[in-house]
Amino acid sequence: MKKTQKWFEEHYINGIKKEMGYDSESLNLSVMNNPSSFGKVMLFGALSSLSLRMYNLSIEEEGLLFIQRNVMNNELLTEKSNFIYHDEIQTIRFKKGILQDKLLILNKEGKKLHFKINKKIARVPWHKESLEKVQQMYA
Repeated sequence: MKKTQKWFEEHYINGIKKEMGYDSESLNLSVMNNPSSFGKVMLFGALSSLSLRMYNLSIEEEGLLFIQRNVMNNELLTEKSNFIYHDEIQTIRFKKGILQDKLLILNKEGKKLHFKINKKIARVPWHKESLEKVQQMYA
């Protein structure tokens, strides 16, 4: 059995959320911003990948909790977290892809957040199951 990277273990993630005052049993997903959009690649080439940010997305009762991951080792950075209340969200959409799905969150002011979600993450067995549950919730 392959070992899960420490920073992706559920008990680590859930413990951090509990310390922050959130539900330790809520669903988790690993998501990333879209650093290599066409415009960024045209302007900055391969350097655009340096703007990649990964987050743990937690589906909480009152909204969505994003906790940024360290670029070097994927440790959760609690000081770089953001919470979006459900009543601030107009739309949540998933667009299925071959290896990655796209997540679009549109707030009531018309601002969009775009994320990519890998369908599977090596040695992170809970991710695929959580993705399926979240897609059913927002279908």
